[in-house]
Amino acid sequence: MVTGESPPLSGAPATAPEVFGYDDGRPQKSSGWIARFGLLYLGQNVAWAAPSQLLVASQIAIWHPASKEDHLAWIMAAGGIVSLIATPLAGYISDRTRSRFGRRRPWILIGAILGAMALVAMGFATGYAMLVAAWMVFQFGIALSINSAQSVPPDQVSRGQYGTVSGVMGLTYTLAIVVGTVIAALFGIQVAYLMTAAVLVALVLQYVLTTDDPLPPPREAAAAEGDLLPSGFPSWRSARDYWWVFITRLLVTLGNTIALFYLFYFLRDRIGMTGDGEADTGVLILTAIYAVTVVPSALISGRLSDRWRRRKPFVAAASYGVALATGLMAIVTQFTGIMLGAAILGVAWGVYTAVDQALINEVLPSADDRGRDMGIMNIAVAVPNTCAPVVAALALKLLGGYPGLYLLAALLAIVGGVLLRQVKAFD
Repeated sequence: MVTGESPPLSGAPATAPEVFGYDDGRPQKSSGWIARFGLLYLGQNVAWAAPSQLLVASQIAIWHPASKEDHLAWIMAAGGIVSLIATPLAGYISDRTRSRFGRRRPWILIGAILGAMALVAMGFATGYAMLVAAWMVFQFGIALSINSAQSVPPDQVSRGQYGTVSGVMGLTYTLAIVVGTVIAALFGIQVAYLMTAAVLVALVLQYVLTTDDPLPPPREAAAAEGDLLPSGFPSWRSARDYWWVFITRLLVTLGNTIALFYLFYFLRDRIGMTGDGEADTGVLILTAIYAVTVVPSALISGRLSDRWRRRKPFVAAASYGVALATGLMAIVTQFTGIMLGAAILGVAWGVYTAVDQALINEVLPSADDRGRDMGIMNIAVAVPNTCAPVVAALALKLLGGYPGLYLLAALLAIVGGVLLRQVKAFD
């Protein structure tokens, strides 16, 4: 088995003490380990990107063209509620799992298999009710898999590599959106779902079959024993920075999510891309621009945050970048302007996804319950995914259509950036 303890990634800090001034007792992860983890994260995110970017919207547009916005909102809200429950549950379970395969790997694999089966069912859905049921099962499975995977870096990676690994996660997250969108746009619905399921299983297997998942030391294992359900959440008094990061993440993610939720319909109804396949092509072009800007910004910002020993300035600047991009989308009516907004959003979100994850790793309050605390933190993503359909639909009706929706998104991102000042650990 590959242990991940071979020579460090070229150019990475030599040791954690040189970067943060203390020894966390962890050797550097190799470039091979980081690559395998990145491919794992790529597969997991392709799994949700393809259906959520185009496939589900396309199916609903065929079945319910006159009420497509409402039907899309309800299915996404239903999936979000399931994710809201499954995300922290996955952390509690994996924290307490003791098997010969480790504590994270079993749930990474089980969740992926469940998600792949649900994707196949979605591809062969005969109506809206079946699609909703399969989407809810998918959300449960992928939450189990992704949350368990996100707990691996704080378990195993040295703090001096948090930014580097988080940058790779941001890169592969973005590539997943591109790959998922390409699959959804270029193939028929059933074939696209089958391909998405295959990518998920293949990239999860390449990680779980080649990478060790060491169990925690006895002192951590003893602390983790007990019932599967938690005795309580971290308190505000003992984990203020953790909760402030939670709040800022929730606000910025909600702003970004509601901005992108109706992108397909936005291009059709606001920009006027009503021709056959025109809106699909528009989404693909915007996704490509977004990806080209996200990839370098995620990698560079993650490494720089390690080198400069700073997280907050990167995350705050990225939050304001999201606000700038969504504010631009509120006022432009030409596709060229939307392309500029996509480029700005790509740079901002690349920085945000890379360094925000590193910041989260820094503020997790308990070494014994990293999965639990990561699961709670991921509620800050699950809640926006749950609320975004309703918030976006209300904004369209009450705030003057798409301009009001995108101005609301900008305001949420600005407030998130301002509140980040309350995180005191790195002042």
